[in-house]
This record gives sequence, structure tokens and C-alpha cells, in this order.
Amino acid sequence: MPCPYQSLLQDYLEEELSREEMLKMEEHIDLCDECQQKLDTLLDSSLKLHQNSIEIDDEVLVEKIKAHRRGIRRIYVYGTLGFLLGLLSLYYTSDSFIVTKAIMALPYKLAEFMLGIFFSKNQLQQWDLMYNHFQRGMGYFPHHPILGLIVELITPALVAMFLAMIIGYLTSDKRVFQRKRILRFILSGIIVFMLWFGGIYGIYNNTLNKIEALEGIKTVTIYEKQEHSTSWLLRIDQYNLQIEKYLDIISGLSEASPIGNFTSMNYKEGLQLLLQFKGGGETTSHVDIDTGIMFMQNHRHYQLSEETRLQLLAVAREGK
Repeated sequence: MPCPYQSLLQDYLEEELSREEMLKMEEHIDLCDECQQKLDTLLDSSLKLHQNSIEIDDEVLVEKIKAHRRGIRRIYVYGTLGFLLGLLSLYYTSDSFIVTKAIMALPYKLAEFMLGIFFSKNQLQQWDLMYNHFQRGMGYFPHHPILGLIVELITPALVAMFLAMIIGYLTSDKRVFQRKRILRFILSGIIVFMLWFGGIYGIYNNTLNKIEALEGIKTVTIYEKQEHSTSWLLRIDQYNLQIEKYLDIISGLSEASPIGNFTSMNYKEGLQLLLQFKGGGETTSHVDIDTGIMFMQNHRHYQLSEETRLQLLAVAREGK
């Protein structure tokens, strides 16, 4: 059954009700979704009539239509400006002017806090292998630098857009933008952020699974690790994969067998590999060249075949 107040909405728009009735209608509209939707429909239909040059004699209604148009335009403009500001917030540390620096830092820090709730466990500790290589920006996606950059750009932009649209909503005419309806907008924003975080989680989790399975290795950079130093030896990528021995090394790494129980290995000396995967994932591993045991960044151990161990040893000697 339709809400009985709907019959009064047209009179409410045209302000033909008494003051007490107007206040009562405003309170009711704030609480009644059905009347809120009907009010929007009336405004939109009147707006279309106005845009089609059909005259509307009621000045009050015309003013509310204009207020509705201004409010919608303000919300979209504020949202667009907020999104652009959020994109630039990544560079807030380089801004020397304290006011703009604070404005730019707000969405970035809010985004960092929100992401930290879900992804802080992904951050590397300072004693992890090649911490300095992987620790970029917020540091929540160390094994997928492309995803990390996208998230670090887009999340503050979404936060800034959301806040700016709320400001646009609150500064619009309250006769046609009821304040309590902001809760619906906030709920919609929460849903958008949850979908965004869910997508990020799915992509990153898929990357970690590929790394664990050593699936899709496309580039290997080999370093010689000594007790107090690390030196670059060789990079195997698309430009030299046509050489059979390099292709065999990548195939051998992909076929390494995970091991649960293992004997002690030499972590201080050996080879250090930077593995980059199709789709953007990357990680490091340490290879004990004497035993062929490979210790991965994910704290798992793998056993290389004897053939792969010897190939790595030969390549390492060539690179010196």
C-alpha cells in the first residue's frame, strides 16, 4: 500500500503546506524511503519538463528544480576534483607548502589506514631477504609491484572522491537533499570499497599462489651472495631465452620440488635469485649451490634437480 504522505509531496515541493505541515513532511521524508524516491521522481520529471522548455509557473517549484540541478552538478564536480586530488596525494611528501601538503596527505593516510586493516600482514620485516628491494610505498603488496602502485594511486583517489562528494551533498540545498539520506550514500561507498578491497585481495592472493607453485617464471636475475656483499651476475629474460641453457634454467626452477624437512643449508653464501612472474609477481630466493636447496621469500624450501644446480653453477662462473 502506497504511503499516504505521497499525496502531499507535490504540495510540499510547491510549499503550499502550512509551516507545521512542511516540518512534519521533512521529518517524514527523512525516514521514508518510498517518499524519498517519489520526491526524486517528481524533481526529475519536473526537471525534464523545464529542460524541454515547457513553462512552469510555480516559482517555488522552479527554484527547487534549479537547486536539485545545482546540487547534482556540485556533487559530481566535487567528486571529480577529489579524485584528481587523490591521484596526486602520492606525492604529498614533496610538497613544501604545509596547507596543500596536509590536504593531500589526508586521503593518502586514510587509504593507508584502511588498507592496513586488511593487508598489513603482507608487509616485509627489515630482516627479510632483499627488504630494500621490495619495500615500496605503503609496502602492502611487496610481491606485486604493479598492483601496489595501482592500489597506492587509486585507493586515495577513491577516498578523496568519497569525502568530496559527501561535502558536495552536505552543502547542497537541504530541501531537496535530505541530510539523513547521506547514510545511504555512505553505505554505498562502503560497498564500493569492500568490492575494491576484495578484488585486490583476489589478485594478490592469486599472485602468491603462483609464486608458491613457481608457475609462470618469465625473468630470473642472478646475484652472487657472499657473507658481506652481493654482486650482480646475469639476467635471464625475453632477450636471451632463445639460448637453450637459459631456458633450461627457468624450466628447472619451475620444476623444483617443495620439501618440508631439510638439512641445514648455507644462507650466508651462494646464489640469490630475483624471480619475476607473468602477471606482475616477483620474489627472491637463496640457493645453496652445494646442496641445490632453494629458500624462497615465502619461507618455503625447494629442492632443485642436480642438472639445474650444475647449470646455475656454470652460469654463475661465466658471469664472474
